[in-house]
Amino acid sequence: MSLLTLENIQKEYGSRELLKGVNLTVHRGERIALVGDNGTGKTTLLRIAMGEESAEKGKVIIGKGIKVGYLTQKLNETIPDKPFETALNYEKVAIMERRLRKLEESMSEAKDDQLDEVMRKYSNLTREYEAIDGYNIEVKIKTILLGLGLREEALTIPISKLSGGEKMRVALARILLEEPELLILDEPTNHLDIKAVEWLENFLKKFSGGVLIVSHDRYFLDQVATRVAELHGGITTEKSGNYSTYLEQKRIRKEFILKEQKRLIREMQQTEELVQKFMSMRKIKAARSREKVVDRLKVELKQQQSIEKEEHLINKTMPMLHFKKAGHISKNIAWANDLDKSFDNVNIFSKVSFQINGGEKIGIIGPNGCGKTTLINILLGKDKDFQGEAILGNWVKFGYLGQEITFEDETRSIIQEVQYKKEMLEKEAKRYLSRYQFFGDEVHKSIDVLSGGERVRVYLATLMLDEPYCLIMDEPTNHLDMAARDVLEKAIIEFKGTVIAISHDRYFLNRCITRIMEIENSKINSYMGNYDKHRNSKAKLQEANKQELKEKSKMPILPKNLDGNNAKDNEKTKEIEAEINSLEEVIKELEKSFDTHTDYKEYLNYQELTDKLNQQYARWEQLQ
Repeated sequence: MSLLTLENIQKEYGSRELLKGVNLTVHRGERIALVGDNGTGKTTLLRIAMGEESAEKGKVIIGKGIKVGYLTQKLNETIPDKPFETALNYEKVAIMERRLRKLEESMSEAKDDQLDEVMRKYSNLTREYEAIDGYNIEVKIKTILLGLGLREEALTIPISKLSGGEKMRVALARILLEEPELLILDEPTNHLDIKAVEWLENFLKKFSGGVLIVSHDRYFLDQVATRVAELHGGITTEKSGNYSTYLEQKRIRKEFILKEQKRLIREMQQTEELVQKFMSMRKIKAARSREKVVDRLKVELKQQQSIEKEEHLINKTMPMLHFKKAGHISKNIAWANDLDKSFDNVNIFSKVSFQINGGEKIGIIGPNGCGKTTLINILLGKDKDFQGEAILGNWVKFGYLGQEITFEDETRSIIQEVQYKKEMLEKEAKRYLSRYQFFGDEVHKSIDVLSGGERVRVYLATLMLDEPYCLIMDEPTNHLDMAARDVLEKAIIEFKGTVIAISHDRYFLNRCITRIMEIENSKINSYMGNYDKHRNSKAKLQEANKQELKEKSKMPILPKNLDGNNAKDNEKTKEIEAEINSLEEVIKELEKSFDTHTDYKEYLNYQELTDKLNQQYARWEQLQ
């Protein structure tokens, strides 16, 4: 069933024709990724679909009675600054729940003449509770809030009181809780940590409606997309499958087109030679016959070149970005010994030790708020309020790219900024800037009018003029489109120096990183390899820990005559460990079965089992 149909959508801004007849259909069960370079009109197309912008021509058809959930990047414009209705319903549910529990207690204490009245109240309140969908509201809200890493009260706080990251997650939570049939999501993974993104991936995979997504998160699109529509030159080209499949299909198509072009050019040359030969031999009729063949081949070649252009198979005419060869690379670049750090009595780091060697490419990961940027600030000497040792060698020539890109004078043009950093002629500066995808008159644009991605590229261009041999980066792929990310990643792969990068971009972490440092529970755990290897290593470690716990539960109990109290404690410990193993297995199986149609009773059962597991762990710790 078609949920959304866009027919021949055309949009102009002044003399610029942005959309030249876009056709796109979203069916139930499809998850379509709308991709393309920055500025090609992806967000504009979504806004037209939602009626926020008008098109010069074309139709937008949304299925009759279809409920649409729309996540925009301009949150302040679209989300009312008031608590969420579903959250208020949840508050009502919570109050009714407390009253039900109180009545249950009263039942056990009530005398015969009071019991009927208590039962009547309980029955009436239960009907009210079910009428407002109490069981499902509670479970849905808790599941989605937990998945997106939000505190329970987040939905009841006015949007203006939330941070940028919380706004995005709250907006997404609100949309998912409304249970739409069609989701239109513009950069949904912005401000989500890896755990939250993985939760969203699983949610969307089980979602029975249709999804239209704009995202630069390539790993996310690999996990979620069933079809890719690339917007380029005002039209879309579609391929079935996820993002990697789309890239492979595009590569194969490009190879075929190029081979065809070479064949046609070769055949044209051979035919033209025959024409010249026939003309010299005064075989006019034969020459004219071959000229017709040449004309036909020219038409075919033009068609092939048109296909190449329409399907965006032409590589951008830009030089490859190359970072200059790193200078002296020390064995030790940075290290920490027994590092302790806390904020407001909350431990960020506790007895943390690590070492980073020259030439390594380190990816620092962890949930939002775990201390990733704090660690970088400590190494850079920006934060000195800590105990223990944390050092970035004073001999290390480093370049730092932070999340907030600022310039001393934003009225300078791009080329002036580069020439201010290093004296060079305009021709040389233009050639240098072309490596960072700035061409022609673009170099004269003022910094204060640049997009986020352009600012990153300018900053990176000035940074690399210092020729650092250690790059420290905080979310380096933020604001970059897919083409720019690809260029940056290739440069990092070839760079022989050290890279220390904070990132939630799993595609980047897989492609560029040689060691993962994960911040978790105030500790830093190190895993050799890229993100996928880290994931596999961690899964194996967790499984080994479970097996160890199982083995411990099977160990013989100490004889009572050695120490009566110890023997009793050991016996209790074994019983608790066996119970923990049993509960974890049941919980694991339940988690696998969860989807959007799971009955609320299953969630309640899951909650009870989780509570029991936590209680058993608490008992186990007391006995250690």
